[in-house]
Amino acid sequence: MPERRKRRGPMIDFLLIGLIITLTTIILFIILSKDDFKFQKISASKETDSDSITSKLSTESSAFPGIRIVSDVSNDERTPFAIHYPETDNKAFNDAVLQYIKDSKENYLSSMKENKDKEAMGELNISLETFPYQKHYYSFVLTKTLYTGGANPEVSTKTFFINNETGELISIETLLNNDDNNLSALATHVRNDLQKNLQLKDELITSTEPKWSNFNRFAIVDDSLQFYFDEYEIASGAAGPPIVKLPLSLINPLLASDFQIAMEKPTKPTNTGDPNTKRIALTFDDGPHPKVTEQILNILDKYHAKATFFMLGSRVQYYPDIARDVLARGHEIGNHTWNHPVLTKLSQEQSLQQYTSTVAEIEKAINQAPTVFRPPYGATNETINAQIPIPVVLWTIDTLDWKHRNAQQLLPNIKNNLHNNAIVLMHDIHQSTADGLDAVLAYLQGQGYEFVTVSEILPYRQK
Repeated sequence: MPERRKRRGPMIDFLLIGLIITLTTIILFIILSKDDFKFQKISASKETDSDSITSKLSTESSAFPGIRIVSDVSNDERTPFAIHYPETDNKAFNDAVLQYIKDSKENYLSSMKENKDKEAMGELNISLETFPYQKHYYSFVLTKTLYTGGANPEVSTKTFFINNETGELISIETLLNNDDNNLSALATHVRNDLQKNLQLKDELITSTEPKWSNFNRFAIVDDSLQFYFDEYEIASGAAGPPIVKLPLSLINPLLASDFQIAMEKPTKPTNTGDPNTKRIALTFDDGPHPKVTEQILNILDKYHAKATFFMLGSRVQYYPDIARDVLARGHEIGNHTWNHPVLTKLSQEQSLQQYTSTVAEIEKAINQAPTVFRPPYGATNETINAQIPIPVVLWTIDTLDWKHRNAQQLLPNIKNNLHNNAIVLMHDIHQSTADGLDAVLAYLQGQGYEFVTVSEILPYRQK
């Protein structure tokens, strides 16, 4: 009779089951430890974790050296979110970004938890744009779109500007060299840009004052410095979140030296015409004037003459339509400062602001920048000229129309000093100048002179 097989004891069964459970746990741990399957618990509020949200966190490299992109995504049915933000090797920068991300998530989840409509679905999206500048600066623009049950989303922006070599966070104060005068000039540019924006024209609800806190959301994008404003901050919601883009070439003198772009004086045109041709450049300062400028324009039209008008920003502000008319009739528009000060008696910052504020006002009026600059009274120096990125032009014949105010003396003063390629100084704010101009043009035309703009005559004045 065969020997009876022994039955396996319960202890062995228990050990086998335990081994299976242990192996299963180890396998799950290995899988869940991988970056692509890393999960985290996000509490709906600081006080309780009863309604926790599971999200997937992943990190990947980017096209920018030393910059990684972190993605935090949850597909929770009621409170989904998708968040993307930058990570570097600098702890201070990472901590600043993470604090913003943490606050955004906690506020979102808390708002949804407190929402009385328990069926309402929320959504949080934070997108990331990265803009390199020069060799080691980066601008990061995080745009947050938030739904918490309302019909329309809340859209806001957070920016970071860093030196990726040192990890330093660059503030607007550092960017503008901690100079209040630079801030004031910048604020003027921003206001002018907002006011000329046709989309925002009827939506602006407040102006932007020269306070550092008003300009702390910025990025350098390609060749412009961009400022970001939230909805309802300076305009009604219909306008959307406004973005102001200022060309770096315009505000370059306001920037600290580390952030300035290389500026070159405009290349002087090549002299290709007949040097023996008689040319003369008529210039008119201190306008525009609502009556005299228009009279002068009509006389210039009569003789098919072109001229250059050096305008004051403070007067363009009151008479932008006349500035547009000057341009439309084919004349050149120059910058003559804001309110005609002696620039050499001002600080470097003050003289620069006289220039930049006038550029902004002229651009606002005619949608293009002035092409030449004339300092009031001819008072300038090398320091001032070095700040001006366009030709600085004086004159070779002073008609003294500002002194005599006599229409009969205008032509004799020109005759007595006449020479080829002359630049003639007159003023389009004196009625006597308009009254005496017809005789001047008739005489010069009879002598065979061609009437050209300052920019056109400058090549023939090269030595």
